Amino acid sequence: MARLLVTAICDAVEVFTGNTTAGAALLHFHAGYNRVLAGGDPRDAGGAPHLWSFLQLRAELSLAMSVTGTATGVLATGETTITATTAIFDPIQVGDSITVTTVTLPMVIASYTSSTVIVATLGESFAGKAVSLPHHGIYALPAGFDGFLEPPVYALAAGLATPDLVEVAPERLFEMRRESNAVGTPRYFALVADAAAATGTAQTYSLAVAPRPEATRLVLYRYRLAAPDLTDAAAVYPLGPPSMSLLYRAAALADAELLLGHVPGPHEAAYQKLMITAIDADGTYFDTGEPPRMESSEG
Repeated sequence: MARLLVTAICDAVEVFTGNTTAGAALLHFHAGYNRVLAGGDPRDAGGAPHLWSFLQLRAELSLAMSVTGTATGVLATGETTITATTAIFDPIQVGDSITVTTVTLPMVIASYTSSTVIVATLGESFAGKAVSLPHHGIYALPAGFDGFLEPPVYALAAGLATPDLVEVAPERLFEMRRESNAVGTPRYFALVADAAAATGTAQTYSLAVAPRPEATRLVLYRYRLAAPDLTDAAAVYPLGPPSMSLLYRAAALADAELLLGHVPGPHEAAYQKLMITAIDADGTYFDTGEPPRMESSEG
């Protein structure tokens, strides 16, 4: 069957309710949409929710060994204040060496001022030069990230060790980083929540590793997607395969039905029937059998 646009589902709600006020049908759509995505099985109200296959996304993350940029330095009283054109600095880099093109004197980061300003020992004044320093070891995860489905796994890399990555609490990981700022093969990771850029913005997350990588590496992982709100606009489809379209429409109509009549009705019955069918069909998408475990490479 053809996938239904959000607009088409909202049109169906408007026909049912008779309410064409802008945004009214979209409220019912979102209520039904979120109910479906929550994965509650009508046959087992107290059981674990179903995790839809289309919310289980794969991704890759490059663990860069260094961070680069362009900066200007001003030497005064034995210290060089370095201002970068982009946000490349982090407090955790204090104590690291920073390399500047054409500057031969060794410079070590003595203090952190902001994501674009640090102070280094010695050095010299320079303007608009390329700079490089070890990566702080904290890497942004995708928008909509809602948790790992299993621990990240290293991709095969010739000449590099690929041990299993072990999750630890963020405070333990930062303790490791406090005890040593040496680089090496990352063996531990922690999931950390980022500070919101502004009130009301979507929460984002990052992956922190220890030790920081001595070479750029690639990790593979799967994560649960937090579905974004949708709009009643052209070419906007709900998540999932086309077969989910009738379920989303039934869920939206069931929400409107309950609001108008205060009791569940035929649209609720249709929703429950379609929800059961969709859960059973989606459950066949992934093979849950465990393959033989292979030993990871330690290099």
